[in-house]
Amino acid sequence: MKCENRLRATRASKSFTKQTWLPREQAQMKNKQTDGSAEGMQPETRTLWARTTLRVAAEKYSLVSLPTRMLSEAACLVAKEDRRFAALIAEPDEVSLTIRDSAWQTSSLRRHATAQSGPFCAITFNLDLNQAVIGYFAPAARRLAEAGISIVPQCAFLKDHLLIQEANLGKATEVLKKLIADCKKPRQPQSGAGPGSST
Repeated sequence: MKCENRLRATRASKSFTKQTWLPREQAQMKNKQTDGSAEGMQPETRTLWARTTLRVAAEKYSLVSLPTRMLSEAACLVAKEDRRFAALIAEPDEVSLTIRDSAWQTSSLRRHATAQSGPFCAITFNLDLNQAVIGYFAPAARRLAEAGISIVPQCAFLKDHLLIQEANLGKATEVLKKLIADCKKPRQPQSGAGPGSST
């Protein structure tokens, strides 16, 4: 499992996505690699962000909390999504469902929901990641937090995703595009590393 990242400026809802920290995030925090600036990133992380593109789902999403007894019904609803983004998390205390708002509004599961939030927009970091990668998500979470944008991370095996409140989509996209652009710039030489510096 990839992330119970929860690095958010504020909590948009009680529900989160995964139960365990991404190994790359845990190691990143342990090693204090939390600088959101491109210059402060590890070279490998910077290279990955320079290759990243953003994919925004066309439809709006709802984030829903259901009783644990509704797991099978929730799974059936997700199964109908047919290559559309959706997420289903089973925990001891709840079943958390991320689903297109249009599908949710017509679902018989609505009467069983204990809480729901939205509308959200789903942003995918369109880059396949190796599970050994360290610190990839942290720069995005930090910059979005500094911009006052609440996020709900939702991470799959290959790619990382974010739920963003619909009202914040434009600002969030701008912040993330700036992160990518910064990582594409040539690295500045470190102080004291130029010609004539002592070794």
